[in-house]
Amino acid sequence: MSVTLGGIKSFLKTDTEYLLQYDTGELAKLNILNSHVFKFYMSPTGDFLDYPKPKNPEDYAKINIKKITDYDTEPFKYSILKESEHCYHVYTNKISISFDKKRGTMTVQDLRTNKDVLIQSEPLYYDDTIVKQTLVQHKSEYFFGGGMQNGRFSHKGEKINIVNSNKWVDGGVTSPCPFYWSTNGYAVLINTWQAGVYDFGTENTDIVKITHNGNDFDAFFFISSNARDILKDYYELTGQPTFMPEYSFYEAHLNAFNRDYWVKVDKDKPNAILFEDGFYYKCYQPNDMEGKEGILESLNGEKNNYQFSARAMVDRYQRHDMPLGWFIPNDGYGCGYGQTDSLEGDIDNLKQFQEYSKTKGVETALWTESNLEPKDPDHPVKGDRDLAKEVGVAGVVALKCDVAWIGSGYSFALTAVDNATKVFNKGANHKARTMIIMVDGWAGTQRYAGIWSGDQTGGQWEYIRFHIPTYIGSGLSGIPIVGSDMDGIYGGGVKDINVRDYQWKAFTPLQLNMDGWGKAQKTPFCFDDEAKAINRAYLKLKSMFMPYNYTIGHESIHGLPMVRAMFLEFPDENCGYTKDSQYQYMWGPFILVAPVYKEQYNNDKQWVRHGVYLPNSDQVWVDLLTGEKYQGGKIWNDLKTPLWKIPIFVKDGAIIPMVNPNNNPNEIERENRIFNIYPNGETTFKVYEDDGKSPDYLKGHHAKTEITVVGPNSNGHGDLFIHVHKTEGSYNNIVKERSTIFRVMASEDITHIKATINDNALHIPKVETVEEFNAKENAYFFNKEYVLNPYLKDFAGDTLKQKCLMIKVEKTDVTASDIHIKLKGFQNKGKIVGSNTVLNKTMKAPGRFTALDEDIKQTSVTLQWDQVKDVSYEIERDGTLFTNIKGTKFTFEGFKPATEHKFRIRSVSDEGVSKWSYYILVETMEDPAKYLVEGVKVVCNIPCQPRQEVFYLTDGDPDSLWHTHWGKPGQADPKTGKTIDLKFDLGEVYDINRMEYTPRDDAGNGTILKFQYRFSVDNKEYSSMSSPVDWKRDPTVKTVLLNNQKMRFVELIILETVGGFGSGINLLFFANKC
Repeated sequence: MSVTLGGIKSFLKTDTEYLLQYDTGELAKLNILNSHVFKFYMSPTGDFLDYPKPKNPEDYAKINIKKITDYDTEPFKYSILKESEHCYHVYTNKISISFDKKRGTMTVQDLRTNKDVLIQSEPLYYDDTIVKQTLVQHKSEYFFGGGMQNGRFSHKGEKINIVNSNKWVDGGVTSPCPFYWSTNGYAVLINTWQAGVYDFGTENTDIVKITHNGNDFDAFFFISSNARDILKDYYELTGQPTFMPEYSFYEAHLNAFNRDYWVKVDKDKPNAILFEDGFYYKCYQPNDMEGKEGILESLNGEKNNYQFSARAMVDRYQRHDMPLGWFIPNDGYGCGYGQTDSLEGDIDNLKQFQEYSKTKGVETALWTESNLEPKDPDHPVKGDRDLAKEVGVAGVVALKCDVAWIGSGYSFALTAVDNATKVFNKGANHKARTMIIMVDGWAGTQRYAGIWSGDQTGGQWEYIRFHIPTYIGSGLSGIPIVGSDMDGIYGGGVKDINVRDYQWKAFTPLQLNMDGWGKAQKTPFCFDDEAKAINRAYLKLKSMFMPYNYTIGHESIHGLPMVRAMFLEFPDENCGYTKDSQYQYMWGPFILVAPVYKEQYNNDKQWVRHGVYLPNSDQVWVDLLTGEKYQGGKIWNDLKTPLWKIPIFVKDGAIIPMVNPNNNPNEIERENRIFNIYPNGETTFKVYEDDGKSPDYLKGHHAKTEITVVGPNSNGHGDLFIHVHKTEGSYNNIVKERSTIFRVMASEDITHIKATINDNALHIPKVETVEEFNAKENAYFFNKEYVLNPYLKDFAGDTLKQKCLMIKVEKTDVTASDIHIKLKGFQNKGKIVGSNTVLNKTMKAPGRFTALDEDIKQTSVTLQWDQVKDVSYEIERDGTLFTNIKGTKFTFEGFKPATEHKFRIRSVSDEGVSKWSYYILVETMEDPAKYLVEGVKVVCNIPCQPRQEVFYLTDGDPDSLWHTHWGKPGQADPKTGKTIDLKFDLGEVYDINRMEYTPRDDAGNGTILKFQYRFSVDNKEYSSMSSPVDWKRDPTVKTVLLNNQKMRFVELIILETVGGFGSGINLLFFANKC
């Protein structure tokens, strides 16, 4: 059965909804939920379910927590149905929804913009297995959403899978979500638990194809041109995201402290670790002990093993002066949290650990892999879980839900986390705000949990690279709380990568230090003193930004995420929607973060970062750590990034609330307010606060403080006005009496200061030293050596020194006090790099600007030109300006194969710019994988290793692996005549050009060394068996040319392999392009 819906047979307005009948027999409902949100539900059978059918009958969780009947009925009541010659039209006061009578297609117009925002290009289609909606795609339209799509955030021209793949690498889907939205002004939530595929133009750039399993089409539509409003409407339907408590903004340490053994070894033993007793030990999991004598870990050192306990790890963070907010001591399969003989005894052991950690300012959480309650509640036994007691008795405040428990995803996972939330809340007797992190989410997960990206391997640049767009895309999918393991759960051991991971994740919601699983230790202090100090500096920096971080965290539950795609703050800049900005983001409204995600060096062998997009040609950007100023509107290159530094820029005009450096929330000096101010015109910021740990904020127990700054524009001169409004609202244990410190970035001292509290004048004396400033209640000081992050002083010295005016105002009741500051003669002048774009007629443009044939690749183009003395260069690529280019060669990456691009170049210096060169047009090479045969089925004649089955051989995924069963070597052995036989079905007959085999990375066990093959079009008559083909043992891709012969079925007889196993990353077939 396959059906394309026909025209509209009837269209009626009832008391509660609109009913449609199609000529082909299907029925549909249209529900108006508010003036710009509606639900459309097409059912082939005429049966309309209140909620979509779950994966399992016992799964009770719902995608939407707000029912249709919970919405105000007025928008439907006042909606109007009109009939024209060709269409039925439904009008609200903000949108119109039109259905073509003849074709049955839908068009939605936003009446506020007078624009058709959604147009069905074809009628709905369904068959026995899928339903498909096809929409018009516009050239300037971009698409986002789909959940945590690893390595991706902008989907135009791409295809994404809405499937619980449990593949946690680039291209995998960690937590799918059937919600996407368009910059054309609409968003769609497909109301289903079924997997789907969203094609945003891979087959046809003019259309969008939305496909899901099942044959009814049930979807919510949100019509708005504003991203914040779209996310807000989505949250209203599916649930407001959970709000991170303060402790969770700090690093978490996770390990399995009742599982592993430590064996004394020589210091030269790989992965040996020096402990407090002066000896070296190596960690072994129980299965790896093989008769060794070792010491088992514990939570509290209760087995005379303190240095191997969870308590000792808490102590180490404190001893190394490293921030730590929470601790998960049982993060291992079946490790538990005690070594007593009963569940009750183990819970008491957990309680003791929680109480100890609490004295250090560290909260306790637990990992879950099983049921949350005893199998027999009346007779609990050791090994059971009792979450209610873990929370209510032991004082646990958070949960990490693992794939072993919820890996099935979809309705099962959402039901599981819903149940966990209920049990958690029931057991809590200390009013802990629910904090859960999980994988395998779906639409609605955000109301219960944050998402971490799964288990990956650290110690490689790829780990950092793909996570940056992953975080950005998650926020655009309604998942504001995201995180990943620090330097991965596995691998690691590479100092530079470890440091770079700590640096950028200081500007992300979650930092999870997952120790105990990889070969290398995973702590911020596991490398040398340099790495320890840099990691400490960035963890401390995050702690200093707590008021800012907490404010944008609260904002994320109502609209924009913390990690923001560039276009969310700069919607008029095209780069923000594209891959030009996929490796950077805005951390809230004011801070731009560009992580170092690969090794790049300049000609002087210095670390550099290329491709940092600073938006808005009228905007000045300030280096957070050094104070250097850069002009926006360009993509910057060759930015120096020594190991202590990544590009972090503050938007000139920013107001950043800060606190003292601290290691946990208990160390925050809440009696002191600090505002770092970067004056530029008029700026306002509203600081949010509450008790930081309870759900009372949902009842209105919170406070907000607005601060407004008005003054001259960047590099201007004039009077500056600062107004800190009264703090509005209250909450339990609010500190009302606070001093206020302003750090105003300034190039010169002021001529006069005036300050008032509630119009009462304050005397603000000038002082000459920081010590005097700190000693007085009211003072101001022009500090020529201000250092924002003092923990980096040993690395950068004078480079970190900035000039700022420091102002202190005495303690006052902030809920009853308006503070006004006037600074006369304020200025913050300085060199703005890249601001001089005046044509210098004496400056030469580079000659012989070209791209050599050998420098044109499928996805990259390297340009070259003649050197011009004492200048750098700017290249315009397809209208986008790249600046600060050094040398006489530059490579542009990230293109699609067989696409044309336009370039020109000019010289740049502080003296201005040269005229532009001529344009050159370059077309990238065609993708040799364009004609890859997809969906190839394969079977193997011998058993395969679980999770490395043979179907991974043809999936095209470079991160999957086929391997025959580890316990069955010698299956391909020329001495015995044993062979491994693979049979492939290509699905249909193709003219096959070639076959490509990709061995495992190390060319180890199973790598194919000798084989024969034959092929057939009908699986009956086969070609002659080929002569044996020999391959070298190395990891390079091997090719067999098949000369465009027709085939559908292929048999591979593997004669010899490494170790007699079978393995490979991919074996792929490519058809003739003709």
